[in-house]
Amino acid sequence: MHIVRLDPATVTDADVSDLHALIAAVAATDRPRDPVPPAAELAARLRHPGRPDRRMVYLVARTAAGPAAYASIWLSLLDNLKMGLADIRVHPGQRRRGIGSALLRTVAAELTAGGRTILLGETDAGGPGDGFARAAGARIVETDRLSLLRLPDVAWAAVEAAAAAPHPGYRLVSTTGRTPDQLLESYARAKTAMNDAPHGETDLEAFVFTADRLRAEESGVLELGELRVVFAVHEATSEIAGFTETRVGRRPERAEQMDTAVVPAHRGAGLGLWLKSAMLLRLRDERPDVAEVITGNSTANRHMLAINERLGFRPWQEVNGWQAEVPEVVRRLGAAAGRLPTKSD
Repeated sequence: MHIVRLDPATVTDADVSDLHALIAAVAATDRPRDPVPPAAELAARLRHPGRPDRRMVYLVARTAAGPAAYASIWLSLLDNLKMGLADIRVHPGQRRRGIGSALLRTVAAELTAGGRTILLGETDAGGPGDGFARAAGARIVETDRLSLLRLPDVAWAAVEAAAAAPHPGYRLVSTTGRTPDQLLESYARAKTAMNDAPHGETDLEAFVFTADRLRAEESGVLELGELRVVFAVHEATSEIAGFTETRVGRRPERAEQMDTAVVPAHRGAGLGLWLKSAMLLRLRDERPDVAEVITGNSTANRHMLAINERLGFRPWQEVNGWQAEVPEVVRRLGAAAGRLPTKSD
């Protein structure tokens, strides 16, 4: 077994096909109820040339039979510079052979080389990843709930009533694709409200949101599908008071509800339910191919969970968030040696 780093410039169709087969095998075992993202979506991620606000590293553990595991590492370049977020997936037929540990050693080496001292990761609560993370010295710092809404089961009369409820002093603006330039700076200011979302005991610093970062995020989402946003605009100031985002990917039957937030000065006016109700009506009317919407929230975020439950979202999966000190991971697993080759070496 050897580990290589994927270079976006040299990722081949065969690489994508092999990794997609690995991801599908992992999903069939660990999340059999969830659709597998299409290969085209994986290809777009692997071949993305990079963004000014973050760096991605993709590692593949290969055996003579092909890829046995892979890891992705997300490194912010604007904030939380002491952290790295890693996702490790091992083929079900290759587990308990030390391959995941070898990948994690390499992840720790990457973080150490970049001056990162904290490793973050996620596992399905109660799944095999929990024991793996605990053995590496990580601890649970947050639990998120994934909630699923099946659009055929929605009580549409109630949603329509919530979307039509008067909110004096505010108006809704809906966009598809890139945010209009005149809203972008206000959008970046409104995004800082996401820093108020519960993060459990995760040692996070405030996220920095800029217009350039939002443009980079939009470009990344649009490579993978369609981005829809509904804004609540404060009419007296023309400032964005709240927003909700949804991604419809290349497998559109399940859309992803992303960030929803209301700016502190505008909380208590019912904007969250208004925004999410309006978004659901847009999906129903404009994207009949969407059958489900999935979203995630900290189990401590009772306010947003209550809004979701009112709209018909039901618990689907719990996800544990883990945090570890990189030096402790290295101590437990040992250091990875040498420079990692790329596939082209």
